[in-house]
Amino acid sequence: MARKPRINLPGGLYHVLARGNQRRLIFRDPRDYRAYLDRLSRYQERYSFTLLAYALMPNHVHLLIEAGAVPLSRIMQGLQQSYTQYFNKAHRTVGHCFQGRFKAFLCDRDAYLLALVRYLHLNPVRAGMSETPEAYPWSSHRHYLGQAMAPWVATEVVLPRFARSPKPAARAYREFVRAGLGEGHRDDLYAAVDQRILGDDDFVEDAERRSGRRIERPGARPSVDMLMRVVSAATGIAPHTMRSPGRARGPAAARVLLAYLARVTGAASLRAIAAHVDRSPVTLSVLLRRFEDKLGTDTERQRQVKALVKSCLAAARSI
Repeated sequence: MARKPRINLPGGLYHVLARGNQRRLIFRDPRDYRAYLDRLSRYQERYSFTLLAYALMPNHVHLLIEAGAVPLSRIMQGLQQSYTQYFNKAHRTVGHCFQGRFKAFLCDRDAYLLALVRYLHLNPVRAGMSETPEAYPWSSHRHYLGQAMAPWVATEVVLPRFARSPKPAARAYREFVRAGLGEGHRDDLYAAVDQRILGDDDFVEDAERRSGRRIERPGARPSVDMLMRVVSAATGIAPHTMRSPGRARGPAAARVLLAYLARVTGAASLRAIAAHVDRSPVTLSVLLRRFEDKLGTDTERQRQVKALVKSCLAAARSI
């Protein structure tokens, strides 16, 4: 798929996601995590961006950044290159550490800031790596609680939204995070307009005006039944077979293609598709990530899938 140009807005809130190459580990031991954080702090000081939250996972990184005058792409390019050089030297490896270019979603601060801070800090709990966010040492959660100090994590931007005084604010923040322990993957936090912007129509319009970039608005969206018919025609798998039990390769591939088309056309969330085909959202999410990984290296398959997306959107507009 064609890459969308970055939208660089000084003062913009960005959710940045960088994955390990082929989903391999980018942190093998504590010294790796410390090396990344050391570089993150140095780049924050050098380029004067605001780091609001981070969560370092074994094979990917989440950052919540308020951009300054320096474009986000320049910051991330330097950070990832520096860490890759360290990693290859430390572990006697060669090649890329990160998978392709990073993802960055420009987010509506008022609508998503608190939800994103909580989502990032609960990532280790959702992944089963710790029972509580406090127990995980490689996120900024403990900075918010005053259990760790780092001047380069701007907790002072977020905590006053909970209370005026530091201690009541930290307590209220902690309860806010705990209240989210039961939530799973948040599809809505990735449902970006034109793959780049998380916000309502007014926010998108303002971002387009300020950046000078054209942003594609979602038009008519196909129904799930329509997508199933398209997938059925493309794969030869009948809709009722996609819903049938079993792990046969053909129906499984059709379900994953259905989930992918639903995501890129905005037809339905992954959870809704999983319910439609009577499958676990977690299992379908894992298969979808594998599908997207393979798609990134198969140009012919990209062409075929892109044609399917166009046909789905065209059919929706014709109704």
